[in-house]
Amino acid sequence: MKQQSRGAMGSRLRNMLGNRVAWLTDERRDASGSPTRAPVLVAVLGREHYVERRRQYPILSRRDLDGVLAQELAGAPPTLTAVLPVHDDKREVAFFEIRPAALERAGPCVWVIPESLALAATLPGERVATVERQGFRYFLAADGTSQPSGGAVTSADLFALAAGLDATDGIAISGDGLHARLVDGLGRLPAETWLRFRTPSLRPRLEFDWKPVATMAGVGLVAYLALASGYLTLTRNAREQELAGLGGEVDKLLVAQHDVDRMLAQQTGVAAVMADRRNTYRLWQVVAVAWSKGAVLTAVELKDATLTLRGNAAVATDVLAAVDAVPGFADAKFSAPVRQINSDREEFTVTLTMQPEAGRG
Repeated sequence: MKQQSRGAMGSRLRNMLGNRVAWLTDERRDASGSPTRAPVLVAVLGREHYVERRRQYPILSRRDLDGVLAQELAGAPPTLTAVLPVHDDKREVAFFEIRPAALERAGPCVWVIPESLALAATLPGERVATVERQGFRYFLAADGTSQPSGGAVTSADLFALAAGLDATDGIAISGDGLHARLVDGLGRLPAETWLRFRTPSLRPRLEFDWKPVATMAGVGLVAYLALASGYLTLTRNAREQELAGLGGEVDKLLVAQHDVDRMLAQQTGVAAVMADRRNTYRLWQVVAVAWSKGAVLTAVELKDATLTLRGNAAVATDVLAAVDAVPGFADAKFSAPVRQINSDREEFTVTLTMQPEAGRG
């Protein structure tokens, strides 16, 4: 009964998507194959419009993995990511880096789905397909791995061999049934794929320079404290003059004077705290430089004037040289031996000394 219900739901979903899917190959086409610019729910990107790669991460937590991916993709071209199931305590992530101008050509839509991902959902397990249309040809495995034809990979058998697949009896996908097969594959994609491949996730991240804002806020707060101090001083002087002519009311007025003095002491304490504050943007400036060198930071600690960075990178010495050049910091060095954690990553611990800002004692 459950299987029948799921089949009916899948059928309804495919029927709903059928006329609301645009397919971008040489043109943006609708279900009939005619060029269209009408808004749709789903824009399917042809394989020629993105670059696919895969990578494994020794991270089980999805939240931690999303944080690492956000660091890696900061400033990169629009990229879709599909997180695959855990295998040998590692998660594999498929990256689909969209080529320039492809998003503009895809037009208004809610979701952007790679063509190979949708077609792979229709393949039986351990099968390899050859997809050919409009003069473009590529090879596709049931796990979603794909490779355009060219170079040393010119057949499905060679593709299967290069991908480490034990696949025979390849499938040919071409002709008029391709659009229907795409819609069928879209109906089989998991809910997580639809959540991750929404169009808003591809919009450039808002970058904002907080340093001028923090400086203005600090200047404004100091000005406010100066005005408050001046106001309280004037008030105290006025009260002193009133006390001289009040005679018997002096005792009561002295109580009020003590209250004013207490407020002045509190204000002085706040001013002292503000004078001793540390601008955290200086710390994040070092972190941003480390990120720009491909570092993945696992810990950032500031104790007294010593800043410690722990993480890993492709070349740890590049990270050390970069953070050593950050103004306001000195004596950058490895505080522990650099350790090779895999074939392309080195684990490091770097310490720096934060120098006092100009104008401070």
